[in-house]
Amino acid sequence: MNGTESRNNETPEIKAWGWTQVPAVVPLSRRVFRKWLAKHNANHYEEDATLCFMELLTNAIRIESPTGLTETRWMLYEDKLKVEVHDFSPTAPYLSYADEDSERGRGLILVHLLADKWGYDHTTFLHPHGKGYVPGKIVWFELHK
Repeated sequence: MNGTESRNNETPEIKAWGWTQVPAVVPLSRRVFRKWLAKHNANHYEEDATLCFMELLTNAIRIESPTGLTETRWMLYEDKLKVEVHDFSPTAPYLSYADEDSERGRGLILVHLLADKWGYDHTTFLHPHGKGYVPGKIVWFELHK
């Protein structure tokens, strides 16, 4: 690279983590995620990224996994942060508009408002006990510098 070329294709810092599917994992994952961002001098993403990550993880841990874990990947590039959360539901995520008394239904709206990009990819995962493939999806968001 001659110094003027874009570094968008660089190899990112990647952290893959499997979280147990219990609500108590949410505060722990928040702390771990923030420490990872700080370790990589990416504190400028902390507030929005943490909120988006917590929303996606909270949704995903409600969906039973054959491994008992919800897998996540955090990828820090020169110019962006991408976070993926895997789940075993083939149902596409959708924006819902909760009434003001509802305790749920606002998470993806927050992700939609805070993230520079977000989406999902349908996929199949190899069953951990050799029982073929299991349908699922990867929900992700990106925050750009």
